[in-house]
Amino acid sequence: MMRAGAGPALLGLFVVSGVAGLIYQSIWSHYLGLTLGHAAHAQTLVLAIFMGGMALGAWLASRWGGRWRDLVLAYAVVEAVIGVAGLGFHPLFLGYTAFSQHTVLPALSGGGVTAWQWLSATALILPQCVLLGATFPLLSAGWLRLAPAQAGRVLGGLYFANSLGAALGALAATFVLLPRIGMPGAVQVAGGLNLAVAAGAAWLAWSLRRAATRGGGASRDQCDPDGDADSARSGPRPLAPSPAANGQPSAAALSRLVLWATALSGAASFVYEIVWVRLLHQALGTTLHAFELMLAAFILGLACGAWWVRGHGGRIADALRYAGIAQVAMGVAALLSTPVFAQSFVWVGWLVGVLPRDDDGYALFNLGSAAIALAVMFPAAFFAGMTLPLFTLALLRRGAGEAAIGRVYAANTLGAIVGVFACVHLLVPWLGLHGALVLAALVDAGLGLVLLRIAGPVRLLRPTLAVLAALAIAFTLGRPDPLAQLSGVFRTGQARADAEARVAYLRDGKTATVAVAVYPSGAAMIATNGKPDASLTLRLEDAPMPDEITMLMAGALPLALHPAPREVAVIGWGSGLTTHTLLGSPLPVRVESIEIERAMVEGARVFGARVARAYDDPRSVLRIDDARTHFVAGRRRYDAIVSEPSNPWVSGVAHLFTEEFYALLHRHLAEQGVLVQWLQSYEIDDALLARMVTALLTRFPQAEVYLTNDYDLLLVARRDGGVAALDLGRLDHAPLREELARVGLAGEADYRLRRIGGPRVLATFSRLMGGAGHSDFHPVVALDAPRTRFLGSRSEFLQYLVDNGLPVLDLLDGRVPPARAEGVSQVEPSRFAYAHRIAAEVTASLEGGETSGWLRERLPLQAQTVQRLLAQSARPLDEDALGAWSADAAAVAKLTLGLLPAADHAASWVEPRWLAEGQPRLIDELMAAWSAAARRAPAAMFDAAVAVLESRDARLPVEVREQMLVIAQLGALGLGDADAVTLLETRYGDYVPRTRNFDGIRHFLRVWAEG
Repeated sequence: MMRAGAGPALLGLFVVSGVAGLIYQSIWSHYLGLTLGHAAHAQTLVLAIFMGGMALGAWLASRWGGRWRDLVLAYAVVEAVIGVAGLGFHPLFLGYTAFSQHTVLPALSGGGVTAWQWLSATALILPQCVLLGATFPLLSAGWLRLAPAQAGRVLGGLYFANSLGAALGALAATFVLLPRIGMPGAVQVAGGLNLAVAAGAAWLAWSLRRAATRGGGASRDQCDPDGDADSARSGPRPLAPSPAANGQPSAAALSRLVLWATALSGAASFVYEIVWVRLLHQALGTTLHAFELMLAAFILGLACGAWWVRGHGGRIADALRYAGIAQVAMGVAALLSTPVFAQSFVWVGWLVGVLPRDDDGYALFNLGSAAIALAVMFPAAFFAGMTLPLFTLALLRRGAGEAAIGRVYAANTLGAIVGVFACVHLLVPWLGLHGALVLAALVDAGLGLVLLRIAGPVRLLRPTLAVLAALAIAFTLGRPDPLAQLSGVFRTGQARADAEARVAYLRDGKTATVAVAVYPSGAAMIATNGKPDASLTLRLEDAPMPDEITMLMAGALPLALHPAPREVAVIGWGSGLTTHTLLGSPLPVRVESIEIERAMVEGARVFGARVARAYDDPRSVLRIDDARTHFVAGRRRYDAIVSEPSNPWVSGVAHLFTEEFYALLHRHLAEQGVLVQWLQSYEIDDALLARMVTALLTRFPQAEVYLTNDYDLLLVARRDGGVAALDLGRLDHAPLREELARVGLAGEADYRLRRIGGPRVLATFSRLMGGAGHSDFHPVVALDAPRTRFLGSRSEFLQYLVDNGLPVLDLLDGRVPPARAEGVSQVEPSRFAYAHRIAAEVTASLEGGETSGWLRERLPLQAQTVQRLLAQSARPLDEDALGAWSADAAAVAKLTLGLLPAADHAASWVEPRWLAEGQPRLIDELMAAWSAAARRAPAAMFDAAVAVLESRDARLPVEVREQMLVIAQLGALGLGDADAVTLLETRYGDYVPRTRNFDGIRHFLRVWAEG
């Protein structure tokens, strides 16, 4: 059994080792991102640490491996050490972070901070990376000592096994481990896998040694993939040098050639990977799921190429010639991937259009994304997977010895590092993504032609023509349509943006592709990787875009809340409008904007005068960096921080919405410092929103929340204590005053209207949704937000607390809605301003006895309900009409009661002029409850609503009964009787079924009562 199964066992072990290796790479990038950030230089340096360590490990294995007798046992020891390090990584990282942030960084400044960050981060993972790099050379050489005649099968098989495991590891880390056990659990699972591999390899090494002792050279037969008995009987021996054929280089020259070739090939391959990922992000979305699917697709291609070498290695007479063919084919396939990518927008649009917007649909969307990634990447990756085994095989057959395995692996890895740096920092900025890919493909193809020429006489016309044809296709059919790049097809399902849009700016930056579109309407939009980040009109005389009030209010609130906001930081540039707003006041002396992508700042210049102060005011300071890195490394304290990053479903952004990040911001706020945090409520559900709210509350428990338009939330908090009252006099500066008024922020009523609630409202919302926060080490938001984006989810619970129709927050949190006479600005879109207008129009209709023209034009169904109620109420009702009347009255109450203050309800609900006297008793009881709610009178609310509930009248519609129960519960809470909330549910729950109208409110009141 052992004799037949040793080879497959080693392959199986190396699959598992590959799984663990990619789990490490994935999880370490998350860990180091917390310290070093996600800026372009940080991403490349993290990869350089990982790949550099691998290269060093492979080189060391090539130098020292020849001195060790049992390389399989040495491999087992290396896997065991990696496993132990994996098990202890998270505690080590926690200790390092605490020591770094509290002891080292406060004592350093300038370059010392950066040096410490990079040196300490390198020390964290470099030892494990070195050991990981040694695994392939050690196991390959150990196996080849026992099966020297099967070099092609051994090298191809092991490279296949490790790459297959790596593809599985990439998927397992993101789709299985992170969602369930977070980063600490994932890295420990990887450590456990390493230890299991170490145990298996040690047992195999012991078994092979024991078999060799008993049967001489029999152990070779056990590991020979084909069970070659002749090679087994001959005993372990080095591969004999082969004389150079006519025209072929000497062994030393061949070694230099192969090492340079594999380095260039590795560099080109990593250019492909980076460019493909960047391109596909524009079609599939910049999510963690999409990235891991792309990575798995690329690695699977490598694995299949290596598998081909495993199957054909024995029949390959000239490995160098085959390597040349593979290089040319790789270059051609890479060029031909460009038109495939150009079509990917159409395929994604089809997927989004036909799939259901549910969890099953999202799973199918991910499968479709994987298929598209394979279509783009697999052909070139397949040939890339052939090259490393072929280069190694070429050297081994020329007698280079087992040390060649490590040297080739190290050269390939070093080339990959060069490719990463060159791609991110030189090629993409100079040539763009398409140009970088084409250049890398030409390097591969040119290298292949050189190898073919060196390998022996061969006609190069056909491969040269193939390269030229592919190049022509890449330039004619492979350039993506700028309108497709703008489309955000992964959200909209539209493969092209509006044909009337003019692309005013389009650039491939170091971290993202930034585009600005200008529309005939005069509006402009800036997008990263197809995702809109900000929209505004270019002329002040045009109606504002929905984003404008969010950006203006985010800048106005710290000015109105802090008495002297001299030092201000803004996270995220967007359009530049928030920075522009802050600089509209003379109070700040420095506004520091932190933006990760320089192309974003350059592109936003298209907005011109609308954001001019952000560019021209000398108080404006720009920092191109990851926000987290900026604050970790910096020592400056700010009077206000406005955090307005991209959406949390975007890969790398969710770490700006965690408990740990808010702790970092807390340390960088000066005394009385103000934090303004933007949160989206679109494409996200209540549970995920609550996690981010909870994370903020852990450091800023006295936060308040505002709604700017229909779907953008601003959380406001102070470093110490509660949020101060707004002082709008600090905003009374031209032209800032006029800019704010234009978007509906003209006076105190406009700000009060948009305030939802304070600390207890947010804390109750958090507990209602489970009370779980969002941590760096359990990135639930980054993992789940792409799903809620696909589903088109909306988090509307906080908004519904205001416009549900009843004075919920008035009784609980002291909220006072603006009166009609205060003149709320009517600028669309504004959910609360619109609801306030509806309430005012309905109230005026009740007072005047006839529906208003505005109501009839805008909301004809509601106007009919009001008119019907007025007509029915003009005389005493018959008992059989009570049910229909109460349904209409409840609907009208829902449109008005909670949206206007008590004084505005005097003639509509408190002393209703529209209701004739002599009504049935039940109507009087209902009106008493609504009147009490209008007056915000807790005792009367409780008594009147309970009286209706006690009747248990079957004629009352469910929505009326539920209103009565909520009014009674609000009355009880207003009286300080929290226990009554549960008692009322228990007593009347069978009479008042839960409906979508008030089910959430009832749960909220229960949690409020418990807290």
